[in-house]
Amino acid sequence: MNVMGMIRPREGEFFGCQFSHSDRDCFQAYLDEANKTIRFNDRRQLLIMDNASWHKIKSLEWGRFEPVYLPAYSPDLNPIERLWLVLKAEFFTDHVSKTREALIERLDQALLWLIERRDENKRTCRIKTAL
Repeated sequence: MNVMGMIRPREGEFFGCQFSHSDRDCFQAYLDEANKTIRFNDRRQLLIMDNASWHKIKSLEWGRFEPVYLPAYSPDLNPIERLWLVLKAEFFTDHVSKTREALIERLDQALLWLIERRDENKRTCRIKTAL
């Protein structure tokens, strides 16, 4: 299972989709669903990403998102990475799923948990700015 997710640090709003794998078609489906689902308050919607090959395909239709690529080997600069660490610690430390279905059920619970904890997400993923 693969999860593609994004966080709006100021609002604590998490959006994610599960896929069996990651490729251009899955990423485009993710972008399409995000563009339909997320309420946009600002004109610019920066989407901070690593340099996965499917993130850089020229034929992607970004909709209202503007891609921003991180330097190589710098995941600490992406707020979603902090959220993944919290999710893994909370739901998958010392957890073993005996079946694929059990793993998907556990992952569903974890993603719903992220959606519901907006205030905690804001604290976890806040972007510090210079004064």
